Amino acid sequence: KDNLCLAYQFDIYATQPLFRAYVYVDALSNKIVNEESRIHYTDVPGTANTGYSGTQTITADSYSGGFRLRESGRGNGIETYNLQQGSDYTSAIDFSDADNVWNTVNTQLDQYATDAHWGTEKTYDYYWLNFNRNSIDNNGFKIQSYVHYDVDFFNAFWDGSVMTYGDGDPSTGSTPLVSVDIVGHEITHGLTEHSAGLIYSGESGGLNESFSDIFGQCVEFYAKPNAASWLIGDEIGYTIRSMDNPNAFGDPDTYHCLDWDPFEEVHNISGVQNFWFYLLSMGGTGTNDNGDNYNVNGIGVTNAAKIAFRNLTVYLTPNSNYADARYYSIQSAIDLFGPCSPEVAATANAWYAVGVGGLYSNTVQSDF
Repeated sequence: KDNLCLAYQFDIYATQPLFRAYVYVDALSNKIVNEESRIHYTDVPGTANTGYSGTQTITADSYSGGFRLRESGRGNGIETYNLQQGSDYTSAIDFSDADNVWNTVNTQLDQYATDAHWGTEKTYDYYWLNFNRNSIDNNGFKIQSYVHYDVDFFNAFWDGSVMTYGDGDPSTGSTPLVSVDIVGHEITHGLTEHSAGLIYSGESGGLNESFSDIFGQCVEFYAKPNAASWLIGDEIGYTIRSMDNPNAFGDPDTYHCLDWDPFEEVHNISGVQNFWFYLLSMGGTGTNDNGDNYNVNGIGVTNAAKIAFRNLTVYLTPNSNYADARYYSIQSAIDLFGPCSPEVAATANAWYAVGVGGLYSNTVQSDF
């Protein structure tokens, strides 16, 4: 009020880059003296003090009551809700914060809500940046997460529509199942449903679980490269599986051998493809349960993930089994890296290491 000036008001609108504002220009000096945006965003960057991943940047929604764990910028949106230890999704409420600095630590364990929200954002980003995939259906599917499901619920799941996370069970020493690898795991179940559609039973179910383990760990390597491991769920205080040593948790690392569940429980038999992916990524030598000596030259997590993703989204079908996974992962490697490439050889040899198929050979043998 002490520095009034005569000014022109311009309504400037640009579509690329998107901009609209009232721009005020001093009529005497021709200098810009003020700018008033006319595009009103609800997505606002916030700071989250997560339970498992330290301080991270998230995107929240600004509304009349403050900020809530919703955003519209990724696909058709990411939204995280509070089930308040119930199971009625219609009774879920928003997590809210007054200043968009999410540091809520309370007896309800609300600090872990930001783990679910941040983990979902990082999972979306991983698939978008690495595979140009727009959410789980490649059409912007809105990812809704529900935290605080039921009481002492030691599980997390995709139900065909939304993600749901329990708070863990004190008898196991576990905390809420919202670490970034678990979040990536559950969202990948949705991606599998919208791609290969692997039936959740027997070998196809084992592959379904394995792809979720694979990409859950890939998301963790992307989001937390200095803290990532090959253990699934280790941050919640109760490690569920190991990809570099499935036997350590009673899962097989060789097809139809030690620890293979005769009833083919899907979480158990996922260990075979899990170990294949570890060897393909990192390499390794040894002797498998069949007594076969193997030597796999690793191609890195990034290239191994490209092969696994193409296999899942291009070739596999609902009833695919381990033989199919081997055949089409080799074809995926050929598509991506060319025939007779080191990546193709490593893909085949990693399957040989886990007891599926023979060693890589670039020759043709007659068999009459």
